[in-house]
Amino acid sequence: MAKIHEQIPKIMAEVGPIAKDRKNTQQGYSFRGIDDIYAALQLVMAKHGVFPVPEVLEERTEDRTTKSGSALIYRVLKIRYTLFADDGSSLSAVVIGEGMDSGDKASNKAMSVGEKYALLQVFMIPTHEAKDPENDSPEVE
Repeated sequence: MAKIHEQIPKIMAEVGPIAKDRKNTQQGYSFRGIDDIYAALQLVMAKHGVFPVPEVLEERTEDRTTKSGSALIYRVLKIRYTLFADDGSSLSAVVIGEGMDSGDKASNKAMSVGEKYALLQVFMIPTHEAKDPENDSPEVE
């Protein structure tokens, strides 16, 4: 068995839930930021000799406008995050990251979102919430 397949469960065993302690004030939802994920994982991953490397596979950019008429850049990136162990073995996860910004940060935001979800999903990091996304069923007209 490759070492990466041994290290992932060890990391999972050491990292507990990460609460959604941050609040998006404009839209009123709680979330976990990329810094919360880094704080929970960085030392544990280093201890087990595992590190991620991103690779943008595809990108799409759209120009959008805010309600007030300001310009926004909307960027969608398809990113492969490869987790390497110190023996060179690896495991990859491909995710979509989306980001929007009025300046030059749309790609940075898309990368952060992509990495956050790649790490959350690979390491199966729960929140403290019992709510499942299946609880909400939007109505379609």
